[in-house]
Amino acid sequence: MKSVLKWFIIIMTIIIFLYAFSSSYYSQNIDHLDYVIALGIDKLPNSDNLSVTFEFANLGSFSENSSSEQTEPIINTIIAPTIPNALTIMNAYIGKQLNLSHCKVIAFSEDFAKTGILDEVSFLTHNIQIRPTTNVVVTDCNAVDYLKHSTSSLEQVLTKYYDIFPTSSEYTGYTSNIPLGRFYENLLDINSGAVTILGSLVENADSKNENPSSSNSQNSDVSVPSKSNNTSKSSDTNNNSNKENESTKMDNKNTITKTIQNNKQDYQSFDPKSAISEGDRGAENMGLAVFKDDKYVGSLSTIETLCYSLLKDEVDNFVLTITSPFDEAEKVDIKVGDLSQLKTDIDISKDTPVINIKFNLTAEVINVLDNQNTPYDKTLEKLNFALKEYLTEEFKSYLYKTSREYNSDINEFYKIAKRKFITNSDFSNYDWANKYETAEFNIEFNEDIISTLIIRHEGDRV
Repeated sequence: MKSVLKWFIIIMTIIIFLYAFSSSYYSQNIDHLDYVIALGIDKLPNSDNLSVTFEFANLGSFSENSSSEQTEPIINTIIAPTIPNALTIMNAYIGKQLNLSHCKVIAFSEDFAKTGILDEVSFLTHNIQIRPTTNVVVTDCNAVDYLKHSTSSLEQVLTKYYDIFPTSSEYTGYTSNIPLGRFYENLLDINSGAVTILGSLVENADSKNENPSSSNSQNSDVSVPSKSNNTSKSSDTNNNSNKENESTKMDNKNTITKTIQNNKQDYQSFDPKSAISEGDRGAENMGLAVFKDDKYVGSLSTIETLCYSLLKDEVDNFVLTITSPFDEAEKVDIKVGDLSQLKTDIDISKDTPVINIKFNLTAEVINVLDNQNTPYDKTLEKLNFALKEYLTEEFKSYLYKTSREYNSDINEFYKIAKRKFITNSDFSNYDWANKYETAEFNIEFNEDIISTLIIRHEGDRV
């Protein structure tokens, strides 16, 4: 009897182990999965369908027998009514199960973002595979073109680039790290606005990689039947990549913004967006896309993005190039750092909120000044005046643009204003979302931003 019981236990143990290990192997085997590293979402013109682009990691590049040279990512496009439908069709098309846990970037085209993207963002946020740290990008071109041109020989693994490019905001301020979770939270907040990274193609991007020669690259389009007559090919979206952005006229509430821009001094900064980029990467990430509710309403330039980053305390240091106060034909490079958090106070005693902001910055001139005839103290005085004048005008221009033109509190000043109210109902009755449209701004800086380290033309350090 004991021997029968012993063999029964042994057999049952073997069956349990075989079942457990065979099930685990079958469901988790890497050969049964395809890893999506980026998603691109475009709106088909004259159609209710979406063009959903999947960028896959090329697992062949990680094999022992593969070469060390860069391999092109695999890009496939599905035309479907919704993102869940596109995921299902892609699963059937590739014959493997999609895995979104390594998705680094979700790119929306500007045209699609203008129509409202809350449903799509909500689905992606609640997908258990997509991490809340995934970055969101709005592109001024088609999302599929943005993904195709994001490769570069500088990175052997594209996911590494997608991981690190948002961190450049810490030392440039020209973009920001906008994860999916934060973007979704701001979309739902009625008092604030939301921003995402602004992606675009460089001027000569269309002439690059038009015919990828790599044998590892794959670009294919898959469409599904639809009631619309214009959903046969995803290439229809590519013909729309050079479409001009619609311009909107400024109404009466933009008067302050116009006045500031017309009254700017001659201390103009170099705008990095005007530079011509040359290289093997055809896409760049500079500037921010602004949302009101869940609709894209406009973009921020690199200088405006720098203002946003400073107000959010997301940039450690940055470099400005302004016109020299000593010679209009010369430029001065100034490296600026943040000494401490800015101080913001909001006066809500009147119907129009007044937002007072004080910065505490430090800076140094990093090139040689050709002004040896100017006394040292006067040199510092003129440089400080020029820098503060320029920064003041840029900050006011940016802030009045967010309030008058976009009516979107993307810097979340409402959180500071809310402290002034005893109850949440009192704050709700104040109606901050509409009050922000009329807000006034005062900008102040510490007395001496530039205090030392000026190099003269003759090489003498003063």
